[in-house]
Amino acid sequence: MEHVKFSRKLLVCLLAGLIIAAVLRRVMARYFITLMPVTGVWGLSLLCLLVFWVYPFVWHWQEKRGKGNSPARLLCLQSLIAYTLAFDLASFGWQKIFHLQMVVPLGILDLPFNSLDGETLTWAYFRRSYPFTVTIAISQMVSAYLLLWPRTRLLGLICMIPILLNIIFIDFFYHLPVGVLLHAIILMSGVIYLLMQYRTSLVHFFFRTLPAAATTFNRPTMYLLRAAVILIPLVLLATYNYPDKHPQFTGKYMVSHLTVNGRPVVAHSTKDSVLTSVYMDWQDDFVLEFNNYNNRYIGTYSYAPETDSLHVQWRYPAAFNMPFSGSLKKTDKRGDYSFIGYMGTDTLEMRLERLPEPR
Repeated sequence: MEHVKFSRKLLVCLLAGLIIAAVLRRVMARYFITLMPVTGVWGLSLLCLLVFWVYPFVWHWQEKRGKGNSPARLLCLQSLIAYTLAFDLASFGWQKIFHLQMVVPLGILDLPFNSLDGETLTWAYFRRSYPFTVTIAISQMVSAYLLLWPRTRLLGLICMIPILLNIIFIDFFYHLPVGVLLHAIILMSGVIYLLMQYRTSLVHFFFRTLPAAATTFNRPTMYLLRAAVILIPLVLLATYNYPDKHPQFTGKYMVSHLTVNGRPVVAHSTKDSVLTSVYMDWQDDFVLEFNNYNNRYIGTYSYAPETDSLHVQWRYPAAFNMPFSGSLKKTDKRGDYSFIGYMGTDTLEMRLERLPEPR
């Protein structure tokens, strides 16, 4: 009887337990939460995990006594991993089609962009186009169903790699819940494990098979073309006229210590039309915001470093042309500035406190 190393038994059972327990918990939490308490959901999932983690020791004990067919058990567990992966990814696809994923409350969609957290921002972006959502769903479902047949399983696994990598990167960089990230990592571990069963064929195909068509270029020409492909984009970037003309100013500022004609002015409610924010952006864009993102003046500023003088030419609202000029100087705090000047016939003094960009 052919034997299987204990390390292989342990690995396949650990992965099968993790994947099946994670999928079981997710499915029960979504579809059966009204029938079963949260403790029951977690209890069944952990029980499933425990059974699979104990099984390799039972399997190894039986093998030593000549019981059972170890290679067949190994293939059975590998197939179980593949079917569970297919089920979970296909379920995600169907949920997208039936509007059970990428859901954002309508009231939140009217909030300012920067007020949304990473998770809400992600779902708001993807839900914007339902055809795009369906396209993602179909790609997930096709790659999932390819796992169901041995002849197409390798293709399905290869298709799953970019899908799951994209999910993992979004979950990580947009700070989605840790449980969501862990679920994607567990699925990816199963895909990598199954791919490793084809490692000999993959190495042969990608690294040992000769190209179908040989190049007509000689070796020096090939080196030159490769260097050009690598270096020309960098040269273009190095010679590009970047739109961030004053990077030391670029950012959002909160207005404090505002005085108009020598009198302190403070917004006491959201209805007060008081200057509260200043934006200095690429292409020398300059924005004054008066206590609400719907109440703004937008223009283009020019800055003279010799005299620290700043002048703004307005372009929105269309008929607004009130002069805005003054002196913009650094304060004792890095990134903050003080402005002394005028807007129309009013004199202005204010401190601009730089705000960190939302992450």
